[in-house]
Amino acid sequence: MSRLDPHQQKLCELAAFEITGQFEDSLHRLTCIAGELLAARRVSLMLLDSTPGQGARLRLAALCGELPEAAWKEEPAAGQGIAGQVLASGSSVRVASSGRSTWKQQARHADESGGFLACPVFIAGGPAGVLNISQPIDRARFSAADLANAELAALLIGRAIQVGRLDRMLDSRFAQLAFTLEGTTDAHSVIALSAHDPDKVAKMLARAFYRELRHCGFTSNQVIHAAGEIISELTRSLNRHKKRLGGD
Repeated sequence: MSRLDPHQQKLCELAAFEITGQFEDSLHRLTCIAGELLAARRVSLMLLDSTPGQGARLRLAALCGELPEAAWKEEPAAGQGIAGQVLASGSSVRVASSGRSTWKQQARHADESGGFLACPVFIAGGPAGVLNISQPIDRARFSAADLANAELAALLIGRAIQVGRLDRMLDSRFAQLAFTLEGTTDAHSVIALSAHDPDKVAKMLARAFYRELRHCGFTSNQVIHAAGEIISELTRSLNRHKKRLGGD
């Protein structure tokens, strides 16, 4: 068997990637592998998330490279901005020079050389995120071949996320109970909901959480106390995440 070149090795690494440990850490590793594959200094992954009162929006989920802190707070909807338009159309974009393209007004770093790539990430058959790649290394701009590799990377990343979510759903007896109570039991429906309607999944889990605690004899006050513990754990998790971003 012939020895694989570095480019082929990175593709194989993406194809064989398994999400383990903290989900966010795995997403970060996926973006870094994509950056090594495309020889790019910056790769970001945006995934659909739910914003109260605004529905599903894209949010930055992982970053390899550097972006201003404000990037973590942006939440474009489908059709808004470059990432939102890529999500809505399900089609990739390659820009050789941000400063001289029709995307100049929407590009976050229009003054950077080398242009950028933006590819939809498909999960459960539909676009559920966007892979953004910029700052090519050792070349003036991204090529058509780079775009083809980026689209393959986005496809493999979407598949890794889909398999990782399914594995964790199947491994969680509580999640299985929640989906069973809601009449959703087949794997494809579970993944489709988690990818394209995460807010509905969260509500399903919350209803199952409440029903099970009440079924076990816990009072309303005890259920509220348990929910408070979940909020406290979420706050601790967000604080740890902010410290990692700040390099503390």
